[in-house]
Amino acid sequence: MGKEDYLRVPITMPEDMFTYLESVSIKSKVSGGRKLANTVIVRACIMAMMDLDVDVNGVKDEVELKDRIIKAQINHKKK
Repeated sequence: MGKEDYLRVPITMPEDMFTYLESVSIKSKVSGGRKLANTVIVRACIMAMMDLDVDVNGVKDEVELKDRIIKAQINHKKK
């Protein structure tokens, strides 16, 4: 998939999440990798969620979704 196939999706987040996102980006660079764009980090998280096949049925908020993601990751480890 080329970048021309990408859709622009504006997202908002609290400052502490943005600060963490930026720190992940910088940590990858100073530890020998490349500085990761915020969009790369978000896409990687979504890809991981897709691979984990997270059950989103009935989810009502981001805290519940986070819990489901963690649960899916734990169940994935058991396989």
